[in-house]
Amino acid sequence: MTDALATVRALYDAFAAGDMPAIDAALRHVEWHENLGMPYGGVWRGFAEVAAHVLGPIANDIPDFSAIPDELLPLGADRAVAFGTYRGLDDRVAAPFCHVWTVEDGRIVKFVQYADSHLYRQQAGLL
Repeated sequence: MTDALATVRALYDAFAAGDMPAIDAALRHVEWHENLGMPYGGVWRGFAEVAAHVLGPIANDIPDFSAIPDELLPLGADRAVAFGTYRGLDDRVAAPFCHVWTVEDGRIVKFVQYADSHLYRQQAGLL
């Protein structure tokens, strides 16, 4: 397993456990590219901005939200790609995603989200 893969896997595990201190530490240096068509779209820097503009609003819109990868694969030495499904609202939300993560010196420095924003908005009741 590459360092990038291990670092990203640890972040998904922290999300699943609701371990906010670990998530904060992992995203402290990130440049987060949320799909512009998504309700939380934009480019956010660092955990505080990601929490304020993405994680907090998602928790308000979809209290049982999860983004668990079905596959997590290395993409060269410093990147990892995750394929999975966003889930929530008692499985009314079931929208596929692709996440590309860049890791430098053991730190997550970039996240890019690819998702069907129309499907997500429709399933989440956000159209």
